[in-house]
Amino acid sequence: MANVPLQIKFLHMRRMASIEKEIIARAEDLSTLHGRITGCHVSVEVPDHSKHSGNTLEVRISLALAGRLVVIRKVGLVSQPAVVVHQAFETLKRQLKKTVEKKITKRKKA
Repeated sequence: MANVPLQIKFLHMRRMASIEKEIIARAEDLSTLHGRITGCHVSVEVPDHSKHSGNTLEVRISLALAGRLVVIRKVGLVSQPAVVVHQAFETLKRQLKKTVEKKITKRKKA
């Protein structure tokens, strides 16, 4: 994903190099699924209201495609940030595959 701008933000928590590397690797993998990715923004956040809901971690991915924006949000435990990142990217992959399949179906019908 060298040509695609990737932004990674850690909010209300320290930057974690291992999680950042994981995000970069998974974002690069997305370019094999869809060739027209124009941008990717990933935020890893511990919500302010975590006192009430426990120690939660939220991962949000906004993926800009040509003419479309795909947004994924996953919530999990702070103690397992890699798991939450993995779940978010797997959900995003499934969404991208659906998008590609829809385009292929439209082309076949036309």
